[in-house]
Amino acid sequence: MAKVVTLGYTDTAIPEITTLNFPRGLLNFGADWSIQNSGNGKELTIVNHTSPLGTPPEKIRLSISDVANIFTGTSVEPSIYLPNKKGKSILAQLTECWVITDDADATYRVELPISAHIVLKVPMSEYVTGARLEGLVGRLVSGLYETGSTATTRFDGLVRGSLAPSDV
Repeated sequence: MAKVVTLGYTDTAIPEITTLNFPRGLLNFGADWSIQNSGNGKELTIVNHTSPLGTPPEKIRLSISDVANIFTGTSVEPSIYLPNKKGKSILAQLTECWVITDDADATYRVELPISAHIVLKVPMSEYVTGARLEGLVGRLVSGLYETGSTATTRFDGLVRGSLAPSDV
């Protein structure tokens, strides 16, 4: 008998929208990035060496850690736990520094530290695949947008404290 993975949701169709395109960064790791820190096989920090001198460089930090009991803090009933409760926690963090200058005033300079991170906490299971994790991350990113939209207007609201999408 084949096992079937049910993802736990059903999306209601959005009229006239069947797909959304999210522009991922086109990172050329081999050409633009180098390893800054590679600690104990559980963490890696890479830096973008195209970042301007005198400005903190763009960095990506990746780390992985063991999770002893993936079910801790969830509402999953113990009677339906996997036999193996172990999992992994995977962190991806991006830090950048945006530089603001003024064409009319060469002395004006402001630096804005910006960072973002995603943590994936997953069971050690054959049913956790790269494609399913990509879908999970895509759903999380979609939570930052309005329904069926790729417009950035919701970000403007989020930084001002408006958390709910306009149609909720």
